Parts: sequence; C-alpha cells; structure tokens
Amino acid sequence: MSEPLDPRAAGVASALKSLRARAGLQESRLAGGMALDTLTGLDSVRHLVTSGKSVPQAIIQAVSDAAAALEPTYSIVADASLGLRLSADDVPELYTGDLSTRRKVLLRNWDRLHELRAATVVERPPAPRALRIEVEEAALGALAAALTGSGQSRAVSQQQPAPNRPGAPAEAAAPPRQAEKAAHSWQVARNGAELRPAGNRPQLLLGEFQRIAGILRYSLITDPDGTGWPQDLRKGSKPATPLSTSYGLKAMLMLEGYLASDLIPVVNYLKRQDKGGGYSARSQHAPRPEGIADVLRTLHRLDGAADYSALIARMKKGLTNFERTRPFILTSVLEASAQIGADAELTGALVTDLLAARQSYGDHLLWPEKVEDGLVAPVPSIAHTARAVYALAQAQGIWSGGHERGGREPDVGEALADAVAWLAEQHDLGNVTEVIDRQLAGGVEPVYVRHFTAAWLVKALVRGGIPASHPTVVAAMARIWRAYSPEAGLWRWRNGELPVWMTMDAIDALQLASLSTMLPHEVPGGP
Repeated sequence: MSEPLDPRAAGVASALKSLRARAGLQESRLAGGMALDTLTGLDSVRHLVTSGKSVPQAIIQAVSDAAAALEPTYSIVADASLGLRLSADDVPELYTGDLSTRRKVLLRNWDRLHELRAATVVERPPAPRALRIEVEEAALGALAAALTGSGQSRAVSQQQPAPNRPGAPAEAAAPPRQAEKAAHSWQVARNGAELRPAGNRPQLLLGEFQRIAGILRYSLITDPDGTGWPQDLRKGSKPATPLSTSYGLKAMLMLEGYLASDLIPVVNYLKRQDKGGGYSARSQHAPRPEGIADVLRTLHRLDGAADYSALIARMKKGLTNFERTRPFILTSVLEASAQIGADAELTGALVTDLLAARQSYGDHLLWPEKVEDGLVAPVPSIAHTARAVYALAQAQGIWSGGHERGGREPDVGEALADAVAWLAEQHDLGNVTEVIDRQLAGGVEPVYVRHFTAAWLVKALVRGGIPASHPTVVAAMARIWRAYSPEAGLWRWRNGELPVWMTMDAIDALQLASLSTMLPHEVPGGP
C-alpha cells in the first residue's frame, strides 16, 4: 500500500486532474489560472524556463518527461489521460477527441501499448469505471509525486497492484482509504495561488473551514468565569484564558466572516477578564503590552467604533527599554496601534523603535530574536523578520515619519523591500520558541512564545507584494498544511499539542494568500 501524497504532490495531482478534460494538457489551456500557478513552481519547470522555454512549453515537457519515466501502466494511463502524445507514432488515434474518447481508445489498445513499452507483465485492461475512478487517480498521483520529488512515485508503482492483475487481492483495485482521506484533506493545500476569495474558493476549502469552525466551537470550555478557549485545544485541556479566547474569536471571525450569536457569551467573558489594567499571559504577574495588544486587535475587529483609549494608554505605559529589545513585543504592539489608528504618535514611535532594532547582516538589515546589549553575534530570525515586515506594512500608510530619534529619517519602504527580498530567499521554515524574560523586583518573569514560521512567512511575503505563486510562498503554504491534523481538524505543534494561536495564524495566512490572488499587485498594507 502506498503512502498518502504529501501536500505539495496532492496539489500537483489536483492540477493535473483539472487539465485532463477535453484535449488534455495543451499550451492553450495554460494561459492562466490555478493549474498554471501550481505547476509553475515545480523545480523541473523552472529549470526549463531558465533554459529558454516558455512557461507552457516547460510545463508540458516536464510533465511528459516525468510520465515517460513511470512504470508502464501508470505511464500509459497518464499519457492517455493528459494527451501527452508519448505514443503518437504508434497509436495516433489515442490523442484524438476528448477525454472519454481517449479512454475508449486506451482500453482497446491496452495490450499493444504495454507491448510498445516492453512491459514484462501485462495486466488485463480495467473496467471503464475502474479506469476513470481508480487507475487514473493512482497514475496521476504517481506522476505528481515524481514531479515534486516526494519519492512516492516508485512506491505507488511498485507497491500498489494494478487493477485486475491475476492473483492480486480483491481490494487492490481500490485506492487506500488512508490515501483517500489524505487527498480529501490536502486538496486545500495546493498552494497559495489556488486559494481564492470567498466567491471562487474551491468548495472543499470552504467545507474544511466550516469543519474547523465546528471543531473550535467544540473546544470551548466553561468555568466559573464564563466560556472561553484554553491554550491547548485538546479535549479536557484547561483553563480558558483571555489570550487564548482572543485567538479563538479572531479565528472564528476569519472563518465565518461575522460574530455568530452563540459566541456573544465568549466575547462577554473576554471583556470581563480586563480587571481595569489590561491583559496578560497566565505566567505573567501583571498586564503586559504584548498581551493587551493581542486582545485589543480582536476587540477592535469585533467593534471598531468602541473606545479603547484606556487599554491603549495601559499598553503604551508598559513600553520600557526592555520591550524595545524584543522585536516580538514591538511588532505585537505596532500591529494593534496601526489597526486601531487612534494614536499616531505611538505608531510612529513603535515604527522607529522597530527599525532601530535591525542588525546588519551582509547587505541586509534584519531582525534577530532580541537586540539587548552583550549578545554575541545573534543570527537573523526568519520569524521575527517576517513579523516585522507584516507589522511595518500595516503601519506604513499611517506613520508620517516624524518620530525619528536623530540621524536620517527611517525609510519604511526601503526597510520593507530589503527584508522582503531576504525572506523570499529563505528555505528554513522550522518553528522557533523564544523566552521573554523580564527582570522584575521579585525575580525573572519568563514567558515562552512560539512562532509558526511558515504562517508568518506567508503573511509577510504577501503583505510585501510577493505573489502567492512564488516558490517560497508555495513552500511555506505546503509547510502550513503539513502541520495540519486532518483527524483533529486543527493545527498541531511538534509536541502534539493543538495551540489555538497556531490555528489562528494558519487561517490568517491562508486567507491573506487567498486575497492576494485577487489583488496580486495591490495587497492591502503592502509597500
């Protein structure tokens, strides 16, 4: 039994299936759309383009070369399905007419086509329905695995018995149930360019989002203070916290587009957690700027006309020299300040502080995890640079540039262009954890912060004007879906937990990539 296709291969398989209709894979059908964006990101296609081929020519050649290298049955079926003309000299009638005609010609010439490939074992031709539903599915899956280099094409061709092979077990003709389930879940992972706005988004993605929303509702817990979300969404995890409830509400707003009436008690719970000083993580002794900022962004999305001046003032008061050494804190507060737009002075000061937190790395100015004195050669952080790009892009249209602290006025556009160019070349998408270790009178107050690097990279690059079809965005989107648990319907951290903020970050990145396909050169907040 073959292993399920990985997310990227599943996306390529879906694109190939969409191209098999009518005359098959033809240049005229590659003028644009989702399939083009998916296949353009393949390494073999990019290599052919750099050698002088047009994009449609490169796609057809790359697909044809990969199909020719498959084991005979899958090669023959993929060839006929997509009209690749691998046997045009010997069976020209195979490539006339539409897909249904090609299938009929294929079945009539089944033995002959295998003999031309010098197949050592020729299976009986499958029934027409089995060819359409089962064999083509397996062949195009093997072809997609070969194109993406996932290493699964050989497993498919060697381990999965062909339909109706003498002596094969009866269930061999049916695709593995695990693969079917994975294919259902991973169809939504094709790449950023295939995620369309609500009106055009594939029905499967809508269905998956509805399922995620239902699971988030099921994960709500009730305690004496009210109903909210815990940090870890596994069943039985406790307690509900203000920050986790804020993340859950934001995710639900993105998934459903409005505040459902059954979530009003959750909003009331969140508001009651402000005891007059703001919001904080469970391990913090008092409200901190980053916690207030996280909740503020959600409250503002729930009610953009409310007065948040008290929370803004508390957040502003909590900004000390320590916070200016932590890009994570600066970006969190800057996002909130820019979103609410009520304090231009605060936004400007945060922009200046964030730009000052960059370090020089060769030809680039980038953000490390922290910038306190005494650090020895801190490396640039993809997650923190991505967070900074996202926050600065959001603030760019608000800040007037009048809050610099000496020297040349900081150029936000220049900083964004530099950081985006560096991010677009990065391939290390591993998640990272940092410790916010405040020195207080009673000792150190540690807070562990985890960053979903792939989600932030997608958000930063798309906000920075990079199209969702760019290879780095495609790779990051695949990484996002690799962290998705189809069984749980949520995103999982590497230790098996299901953090609510991780699901929120994933949904945020998916929706932003979806929007970018509609406005590829005018991303809101972009430079």
